[in-house]
Amino acid sequence: MFLPLRSLIFTVLLGSFFFSCSASKSKKRIARALCQDPDTNSFVGLAIDEHAYDSVPGKVGDDDTGEPQQRKLVYEGTEETKGIHGSLGGQFLQVLPDYGRSYPPRGRHLTDVQDLVDDPQVPYVQFTLRVQGEGWHILFVRWTGGDQIGGGDSFYVTLHEKGTKKKALSKSLMTGQRTLKPALLPINNAMESFAGCCYNPETHASPCYKSVPSQQVCNSTTFINTNKATEFGAQCRVGPGVMEIVSAPKWYLYAGQDVGNIMDFDSQPWDATCEAEGSNTADSGHDFPSWYLTKSEYQLRIYAREDGTALDAIYVAGPDGSAPGMLHRYKRGDSTVCEDALYSKTSFSISWLPGIVLVSIMIVFVVTERGRQWSGQAWNSLAKHWEYFRGNGLYLHQTTTQSKSHPLYERIQQLYEDPTTAPLHSLQLQAT
Repeated sequence: MFLPLRSLIFTVLLGSFFFSCSASKSKKRIARALCQDPDTNSFVGLAIDEHAYDSVPGKVGDDDTGEPQQRKLVYEGTEETKGIHGSLGGQFLQVLPDYGRSYPPRGRHLTDVQDLVDDPQVPYVQFTLRVQGEGWHILFVRWTGGDQIGGGDSFYVTLHEKGTKKKALSKSLMTGQRTLKPALLPINNAMESFAGCCYNPETHASPCYKSVPSQQVCNSTTFINTNKATEFGAQCRVGPGVMEIVSAPKWYLYAGQDVGNIMDFDSQPWDATCEAEGSNTADSGHDFPSWYLTKSEYQLRIYAREDGTALDAIYVAGPDGSAPGMLHRYKRGDSTVCEDALYSKTSFSISWLPGIVLVSIMIVFVVTERGRQWSGQAWNSLAKHWEYFRGNGLYLHQTTTQSKSHPLYERIQQLYEDPTTAPLHSLQLQAT
């Protein structure tokens, strides 16, 4: 008994159903790209607009027992947010859980951008920018510290040209404008001796002293001797005005703000000062994150340096763009998402059970003798049906003496005899 054509079709549809069910399970939301606002020539991404970014969690390392850290969308006024306020929409992104972790680990300094982008433990948030106009683009960040005791108030920024998965992230890295940064040495260096540093818990600044300062200059609670300061990686300036050139910044460090980290987004609504390739406890504030971009898509990444750091929004001023208004309050939905960007994508995959079913069917139809017979009859049936519509005309193939009663034949005959359907008169109807 040969397998009828309708059974073959049913089998294909059944396999397609299993395939579509499996594919739907892998469907996930991805961020929409940001496009430039024609009025301000800028890109805006708000934390309250979840479709405007991707929040990528870190992975738990061998030395950790807690859950992976991630920039989570949280509400103001909860116990978890510890009093942070002033966000644009009552919600913001914060690196949680907050258990005092830093990247790289405390006492080490970031010296190679690869140590950042290749580390799966570092959580980050990513905004995609669809750039149309060539020129310099400058970043402004609306953020604040996670507490008032010196923790949770620093992060790194990198920019990458969006490419294929095969393209290494380091090769897609965009470098910033040539600039300067203060020349630094570890506090325990062999060239110059320091007694310690005076640590400011609000701004994170830690100026070094060659001798212990007076209580009026730095009280005993904030002065840290060299041995202790070495543990958290304190660095000292080589000397007044001594600078080093950063020819092509690969990352920017935000650490501390002008008014200190008072857990209030409105205290410094937009921050554009940072340090190119910085790694100290506080950034110098001498640099502005800027990149010369051409028409393409780019991924702006904000990596955690310390947990607890809170992010409310980003603003990227394009060529001839204006700075963000200090009094302007963006609201939910104001992110400049591209109209044709997609909310989600589907990565197709076949789960084990449907896969086994489909493979079994393929084996039956290809390997076994009976399967080849079934396949042959199915293709012969399809070939005969194709004869109905072969060539320049429309043909009706009769295989039995009852074929003239076929609904398709009768409908074509009606069209042929109807004078209002003159163009169809050129069709040939053959009944054999």
